[in-house]
Amino acid sequence: MILYPNRFISLSVIVCLISTSVPLLAEEPIKKSKASPVEARLIVNQSKYILPPKRRGKAFRKRIKAETDSDKLPAAPQVDLVLELKNISKKNVMIWPKGAISYPDLSVKGPGVMQPDNLKSISGASSGSSIQPTIAPGKSYRLSIDSLNPNGGTPWFYWSESGEYTITATYTVYTGLPAFPFPNDKKQKSKPQKYEVKTPPVKVKVVLEENEGGS
Repeated sequence: MILYPNRFISLSVIVCLISTSVPLLAEEPIKKSKASPVEARLIVNQSKYILPPKRRGKAFRKRIKAETDSDKLPAAPQVDLVLELKNISKKNVMIWPKGAISYPDLSVKGPGVMQPDNLKSISGASSGSSIQPTIAPGKSYRLSIDSLNPNGGTPWFYWSESGEYTITATYTVYTGLPAFPFPNDKKQKSKPQKYEVKTPPVKVKVVLEENEGGS
């Protein structure tokens, strides 16, 4: 108990009043910067992909364009690509803030690209949790990409005709993030910053199955 003239106020009441009158400290938003500390590129492990009959032509394009239920969309086409991030700066570069795994957003262009016009592109918030990787100056980090929808959520790109397609990846990297999951006592030399990096486009070829008379 804390004694005041003519009245008593319990310590628990004071603590309660303080906690309800002082707002919780929110995390400061991370500043977005332009000059990227990394070079990003896509490595094409497989450059040719087979297009099955049920995933081509007007009927397939009409289905994708008109679909209003994301659960009824077919899975995105599979690919075999790797995103390479090379740190060209003198600072450590981080990905996956607080261990939230994320993959690049892809952009696809070509003769038969289709998107579900009646649905919004919704990516999964995270496909798992991990340590927070750090890319030291001069070092590289690679992320495997196994479909045109690497982040999950609503599939956003399909190819529906044979031909040549280009794929570009966009990804976010950071500098100045606190260590995770094992924090250290080192004082941060600079505030956290984030950078959006974009790869040059790479080319892949989509061909019809042989029994359709194309290759």
